Amino acid sequence: MREKIGTFDAFEQTMEQISGNGGLLASGDSGNPMAIGWGTIGIIWRKPIFVVLVRPSRFTFTLLEDCGEFTVNVPDASLAEQVAICGSKSGRDIDKIRECGFTLEDCESISVPYLKECPIHYECRVVHKNDLSNAALDEEIVQSHYAAGDFHRVYYGEILGVYRQTD
Repeated sequence: MREKIGTFDAFEQTMEQISGNGGLLASGDSGNPMAIGWGTIGIIWRKPIFVVLVRPSRFTFTLLEDCGEFTVNVPDASLAEQVAICGSKSGRDIDKIRECGFTLEDCESISVPYLKECPIHYECRVVHKNDLSNAALDEEIVQSHYAAGDFHRVYYGEILGVYRQTD
C-alpha cells in the first residue's frame, strides 16, 4: 500500500540516496530500471520538476523518448545489490525486473509503472529535454565525465505525484 506525500517531503532522503547508492529511473511499459547517480528536484516554470540525465547509448533512453514519462524510484540500503545490477547490466540483454525480483505496480498519473520494493517513488511527465554539449560545459567536467564524448540528454519531468510505501 502507498500514500501520497508532499512534493518535497522526501527531498532529503531522495538526494542522499541518489548521491549515495543511487536511485532507479524507470520508463516504458516494461518499467526497465536504470541506476541513476545524478539528478535534482526544484521549481522551474512554477512547476515541481525532477531533472534526470540519460545517455543516448542507454536502453532506457529509447523507452523515455518513446513514452515521455518516467518514475524515479528511491530504494533503501537493502536494495544496494539490485541498484548495482541495474547500473551494470542493460535491459537490452536481461530482464532487470525478474533479475532483481522487483514488482511492478501501476502509477496514479502516468502509464509507466513504479517499483513496489522502493519506499518512495516520483511520477513524472517530460516537459522539456535538451542535449548537453561540449561547448557549453566546463572543461573539467568534460574531461572527468565525457572523455568518450557520450554526452547526456537532460530531461525535465514535471512531478505529478510523490508516494511513500506504507506496507
